[in-house]
Amino acid sequence: MSNTELPDGTTIRWAPVKSRPKTSKVLVFGELLLTFGILLGLFAAYQVFIQDEVVGTKQTELAKEFGAGIPDKEFTNPELAKSVGQVFARMYVPRFGSDWTRLVAEGTRWHPVLNEIGVGHYVNSALPGEAGNFAVAAHRGGFGASFKNIHQLVEGDRVYVETNDYWYVYKYLQTKVVEPTEVGVIDSVPVGLDVGQQGGKYMTMTSCTPIFVNTHRIIVWLELEKQIPSSAGKPKELVEVP
Repeated sequence: MSNTELPDGTTIRWAPVKSRPKTSKVLVFGELLLTFGILLGLFAAYQVFIQDEVVGTKQTELAKEFGAGIPDKEFTNPELAKSVGQVFARMYVPRFGSDWTRLVAEGTRWHPVLNEIGVGHYVNSALPGEAGNFAVAAHRGGFGASFKNIHQLVEGDRVYVETNDYWYVYKYLQTKVVEPTEVGVIDSVPVGLDVGQQGGKYMTMTSCTPIFVNTHRIIVWLELEKQIPSSAGKPKELVEVP
């Protein structure tokens, strides 16, 4: 800006106006990334501490309602469960907590099976108690996280599957982490199971891992230990769980 000459001869010298610094595109991008990271962290915290607890509680309550004489809350016989979402069993895993129980429904779709019901049965895999591989899936993170603690299963653990007519007790065999493409883990003789043999009666539990990353699959194999008629009542191991 030029100087100004006043009538009395005084000269006003104007200081040059400094231009505002331009906002760096890198800075803007960095701020956006930071904001996105914070939002992502809040969403993850919501899933872990709030959603999983709320949905998990609903799934547990739903599981307890089945078989209690409530209309529309009865198990379908396993061999008749052909439609996705049909509930044919209830599952207990003492390692996951004394109150942990989930329904098992046909199919492994997120909706309505894994997200709402809890545990899904791989279509065309064996049914409970049959020779072959009774294979199921559930979430580890989000929507109740039914298999969140699947990695804690160890030798000596049991999984109990209840249907209209029988209780099936499966004993733990082995845990393995595999690539998503390794679908042979749910074959009738599971690929990767050290002690697998033709004619065995196996159960496979599958879930994504690591939690919220989901690049791999965690697999737990079990083998049928015994089959108890429903008329004999709840297995004493479950009754005695503290």
